[in-house]
Amino acid sequence: MRLSAPFPFRLPRQPGLPNLSRRIPWRMLARPGSLLGLLLALALWTLAGLEPWQGLVVGVPDGDTIVVRDERGHDVRVRLYGIDAPELRQRGGEQARDKLLRMVMDRKVYLVTIDRDGYGRDVAHVRTSPFPWMATVASSGVAPRAASTTASRQDARATAGTAGDGLPPELTDDVNGDLLRAGQAWFYGEYCRLPYPCLAWYFDAGKARETNIGLWKARNPTPPWEWRRKNR
Repeated sequence: MRLSAPFPFRLPRQPGLPNLSRRIPWRMLARPGSLLGLLLALALWTLAGLEPWQGLVVGVPDGDTIVVRDERGHDVRVRLYGIDAPELRQRGGEQARDKLLRMVMDRKVYLVTIDRDGYGRDVAHVRTSPFPWMATVASSGVAPRAASTTASRQDARATAGTAGDGLPPELTDDVNGDLLRAGQAWFYGEYCRLPYPCLAWYFDAGKARETNIGLWKARNPTPPWEWRRKNR
């Protein structure tokens, strides 16, 4: 379901937060597993009528798009929310696609569709294990609509961390954020307006850039939105 209106929240594309008030606990919200952040995400998504769904990844066309077969057997094209990976014909595009392929191909994923883009794709937050706020709600005595056992989450993490899969050990179950942490995508601040998880991704993208990993190994890589504008 599409958000009825954009949230009044925007971050710049590049690291640095000169326009954010110091009175707001931004880093607390951005901290992975933050209870405040998880509750905020649950509240926002509940108010917007957003519900998690799940499916099997059957295709990875590029570094920020996947094809998910849902429980009804329909193939849904999904654009990853809040990030922008290099285009396939752009430098770094194939590497970003290959990274995403290793992360999710033939795996069960959990999604929250936040919007739909001009190409009719779902724009979603994607995870390889259930959303952590679902576990938080369950622990408080309120049963979520889609729940998972602790064992299944541990199995998903074990699968993601299998030796030889080419993935760095710092990756989590958060597919959108992991691509940023691996330095394979830009934070798409123009369209990532939810305080959580966008704040976490914002800081993750800045850290990847500072440590020169992935696409940041190159000097001044071209952002995908600029590449698309020049190559239309």
